[in-house]
Amino acid sequence: MARVVVDVMLKPEILDPQGQAIARKLPQLGFDGVVAVRQGKRFEVELEGPADEAALERVRRIAETLLANPVIENFEVRVLQPEGLEPDVPDALESRPEGLPEGLPEGSPAESPQVEEGPVPPEGLQGDAKDPTV
Repeated sequence: MARVVVDVMLKPEILDPQGQAIARKLPQLGFDGVVAVRQGKRFEVELEGPADEAALERVRRIAETLLANPVIENFEVRVLQPEGLEPDVPDALESRPEGLPEGLPEGSPAESPQVEEGPVPPEGLQGDAKDPTV
């Protein structure tokens, strides 16, 4: 099984109001040096069998027919993961909760509150199930 990515972007001559709005907002948020932003869409298509030229051509036809509007959008088809390889971990900035020391994964005991495990009493954890005011 192979995974193929279809990236769809507005053509350069088409106005991109969403990208322009983002570009205007970035300096206000402290992100300087960004000249322009263009928004787009990404589709991941899983194929039976290898991502050979015939399969990629089929995905191109899918993109042209359904995923992109060829009048205003360009698209690019590429293989995300060669057949037989484990999925790659994306290179992305990790967001860590404030105060969590480096090296501890999210959800680790240092981050999670301690909860005692045991049976739940028949009447529940809070109040009486028959009386909703309790």
